[in-house]
Amino acid sequence: MRDTEGRAALILALCLVVTVAYGALYYGFAVLITDDAAGADFSRALLSTAYGGAVVASGLAAVPVGRVADRAGVRWIITAGTLVAAAGLLGFSLAASAWQVLAVWWLVLGPAIAMTFYEPAYVAIQHAFGPRSRARAIGILTLTAGFSGPIFTPATAALVDALGWRDATRLFAMLLGACAPVAALAVRATPPPRPVRAPGAMRRATHLAHGRLGWFTAGTVLAYGALEAVVVHRVARFEEDGFGLATVTLWAAIAGLLTLPGRFVLPVLARRVRGTDLLAAVLLVLCASTALMIGGDAYWQMVLSFVLFGLVFGAALPLRAVVMGEWVATAVFGLAMGAQAAIIAGGRAAFPALAGVLHDGLDGYEATMALLSALLLVSAVLVAASGRRHAAPDPVH
Repeated sequence: MRDTEGRAALILALCLVVTVAYGALYYGFAVLITDDAAGADFSRALLSTAYGGAVVASGLAAVPVGRVADRAGVRWIITAGTLVAAAGLLGFSLAASAWQVLAVWWLVLGPAIAMTFYEPAYVAIQHAFGPRSRARAIGILTLTAGFSGPIFTPATAALVDALGWRDATRLFAMLLGACAPVAALAVRATPPPRPVRAPGAMRRATHLAHGRLGWFTAGTVLAYGALEAVVVHRVARFEEDGFGLATVTLWAAIAGLLTLPGRFVLPVLARRVRGTDLLAAVLLVLCASTALMIGGDAYWQMVLSFVLFGLVFGAALPLRAVVMGEWVATAVFGLAMGAQAAIIAGGRAAFPALAGVLHDGLDGYEATMALLSALLLVSAVLVAASGRRHAAPDPVH
């Protein structure tokens, strides 16, 4: 009974931290970048580059975070991450010049992202749950965290309107700081004993450059990079076409609500259907959603884009964890996920920054959205192909 209660408390704590972290640092930023918020004080290119640099920093931090998680668990990683994130948001709210914005996002908020987003939560689930119950636990986590978009996107817009973007950011910092004691008390997943194995076998178990892991990693780099750019810029993209900020954020919130069923159903469905096939199908729908942003000046285009995006986006991240959980040993799961996250961070950092630069250089989003659509199409092909390749002859299980 105690184990059951402990796992329930663990899931609740992870849900709280991940929901608040994503809301404050991810969905909230899509509003902060607009002309009504921080975009009034800093250029779109600067803010995009700041966020892109934070993603790079989170990727670099993901490898040591994964190593520590494999050996000691994620309790203090997540606890410290919430406090670091709170400090970073306070710093951002006080920034008065470009270098301060870059320093806060690259040096403080970047590492905080690696410590509070899904990656350490997935490691905690891998440690605490058996193979038959992990997909369900991942589904519960991502289903609950799916409320971060519907809650934080309109809430950020309302707070910016009522308080200004700087005070709204300070409020989010306080909220993240309040999550620290919850994580310290409830996140108690214990890593399994590390098996005695040959170093070569351990390296091959996390080698992401060859075989099916290589194909899968290449596909996820393109996919998550393109999706990062879409989420960061979609509010500004439709606002630029003449839609009011309240209207766009309302549909973004509706899209967030539409993600909820897929966040739970699709990861659980991966127990019966090949996970890579499910993820490839999700990416094709996201490609269609992004293609609707190329023009994007008709109301029906905006609505359909958000609806399609919402129906499947919630499954994109957990399906990666499901696939990797099946392919990689639990003893090195944190390292493998961290190493893959570090590689993915290159795409997640480059594409939002590139989108901002292309927008400013071409005075519009049309070419950017066409490029992102093409990248999502290629990523779907790579992910589907990875699932049809055989595992290495000597994997570690």
